[in-house]
Amino acid sequence: MEDIRHLLASLHGRYTQKELADLLGVNARTVRRWQLGETEPPAYHVDAIRQRLLPLEPPAGKGDAAFTFIDLFAGIGGIRIGFEAHGGRCVFTSEWNPYAQKTYLANFPDAAHAFAGDITTVDERDVPDHDVLLAGFPCQPFSIAGVSKKNSLGRAHGFADETQGTLFFDVARIIKAKRPAAFLLENVKNLVSHDKGHTFRVIKKVLEKDLGYHIHCKVIDGQHFVPQHRERILIVGFREATDFSWDDLQLPKDGPRLKSILHPQDGSELPESHYTTGPKARIDPRYTLTPNLWAYLQNYAAKHKAAGNGFGFGLVDGDSVTRTLSARYYKDGSEVLVSQGPRKRPRRLTPRECARLMGLPDSFKIPVSDTQAYQLIAEAAVVPMIDAVAKCVASKLIAKEAAVTDTFKVSTAAFSSKGNWTSEQLKLAFHYYCQTPFGKLHNRNPQIIELAKLIGRTPSALAMKLVNFASLDPSITSTGRRGLSGASALDREIWNEFHADWERLAVECEQLRQYLLHEHGLKDDMPVEKTDGIALTDFTGETRQALVQQRIKQNFFRRAVLSSYRDRCCISGVSDTRLLVASHIVPWSADKANRLNPSNGLCLSAIHDKAFDSHLFTLSDDWRIVLSARLKASKDAFLHEVFWAIEDKQIELPERFVPDLAFIGRHRSVTLDTSATR
Repeated sequence: MEDIRHLLASLHGRYTQKELADLLGVNARTVRRWQLGETEPPAYHVDAIRQRLLPLEPPAGKGDAAFTFIDLFAGIGGIRIGFEAHGGRCVFTSEWNPYAQKTYLANFPDAAHAFAGDITTVDERDVPDHDVLLAGFPCQPFSIAGVSKKNSLGRAHGFADETQGTLFFDVARIIKAKRPAAFLLENVKNLVSHDKGHTFRVIKKVLEKDLGYHIHCKVIDGQHFVPQHRERILIVGFREATDFSWDDLQLPKDGPRLKSILHPQDGSELPESHYTTGPKARIDPRYTLTPNLWAYLQNYAAKHKAAGNGFGFGLVDGDSVTRTLSARYYKDGSEVLVSQGPRKRPRRLTPRECARLMGLPDSFKIPVSDTQAYQLIAEAAVVPMIDAVAKCVASKLIAKEAAVTDTFKVSTAAFSSKGNWTSEQLKLAFHYYCQTPFGKLHNRNPQIIELAKLIGRTPSALAMKLVNFASLDPSITSTGRRGLSGASALDREIWNEFHADWERLAVECEQLRQYLLHEHGLKDDMPVEKTDGIALTDFTGETRQALVQQRIKQNFFRRAVLSSYRDRCCISGVSDTRLLVASHIVPWSADKANRLNPSNGLCLSAIHDKAFDSHLFTLSDDWRIVLSARLKASKDAFLHEVFWAIEDKQIELPERFVPDLAFIGRHRSVTLDTSATR
């Protein structure tokens, strides 16, 4: 018979002895005897526990998940919900509070198989590998309310609070050991200013200097998403450089109002537990303040108002946005009291309404008492806010190893160091040729040395092959440079294959490169480029491969265009790559076959890109700038200063992939047609 004590131990935290007894139709004393091994239960009880009460084992590895994550200081799972919504799968959870554990496991039963209580006792090597680390590490040592309380009690706060303040360093040791691709840390706004900014400086130093992550910090108010003023600092970090930007975060301009989360009390929702009762699901009277408590709060507010202080209760109605819900709400509810009319005492929010105030769905189970529910929910993250941030983070999780699919197979002879070059070797060589300035095609270039090692050729042989490709490039030969003669028939075949299908070859070559890095056990040091032109749409519900391939294509086009123009704007000469855009001549949406064709690109500064894309100017067949009639008619002094000076100026041509005149003609015709109709 299966060890009953092992089965019962796996349910610890999710059910009390009494709850287990009720579910199994026995008394609590019997369950205790089973746990102690004093008696053996009937076989059907073991089957009931295994089949009905234990969750199914989660599949090994990522399965169909876009990425994996761990949930530290998980609370009741608010951060988890946001990342699961964008394809993530949780592989490990840690939360020490037994009431939070019970709530978490009631909503995420699969977590029981990888759930730790006190993270300080967990060896970082035992934490499963993961793509993203999530941590809402304890905020009380840093929160305004928490600091005030600790000061009044003469207790330490911040990092000096040895029981909670130093838990950040447990996050750091796990990041150091597991090196996830990204992390998200959530805390109170006061973390930034705590201890005159010293606390936050320490955190940034650990994350950036000690751990080597690229971090992005932003204070966000939850009232964009829920009817609650709740400011939180979010720290997003990436192991590799990405083009992550808080500008991509979509913050609703007008957030919801309180009436959107209140019980309607009109029968349109079913009564729930003891929160609402009767056919119209009226709010239980227990949530209305007693006469004594209401009198006390009014007197307390009047006393502090007379003293010039701002302390008092927060009386709200359906059109309000509430104050920040705090963990002390269970005491008197003073920060959010819902008006029930001028002659009636106000009431607290029910736990269900509090859950809605944090953006939790109505399907979220609340298996604890009201007192515990108020405290747990008040410490949760605002779910729709995390969801919006998770979308931005997930879109940058290139996780380049995912570019190599399970079905991607490579012949063992594909990277031979002897004999003729193989098709795979030539594809990777040409792929690199497209993205590297002509002046760097020599055997001393560290990137050429690294690529040569990967494909099984010498740096000199690779450099020679790259210059062979140059001999096939009309953009090179038309300037009098001939490259190196001796290009083979297979070289020409690869050249033609790329020009016939840029998208397929860009993805295939990145797959080959990632395959080789994996085989050699090497880290990918290729920087992630800022993406241009091809907008990353919402990939929710799409496969991870679609997201990865989209980003691979974007990166290839940008690197190919910018390197051809020697990383300089072809109009202004600006050379700061942060200000440069690989601009499509014919929009990517209008010509799928040439989306990645570098001859369909110009290297422009951001302002010139926007003007070109808006058809405010175009180019002639001899590469001179032609201003549109709309631009000339503008009375904007800035536009005159920027654009009139460049009229009829010839752009600086690239050293390869000269813009195709057919694409230029298509752009010009739209520009002239647009001007004629305005």
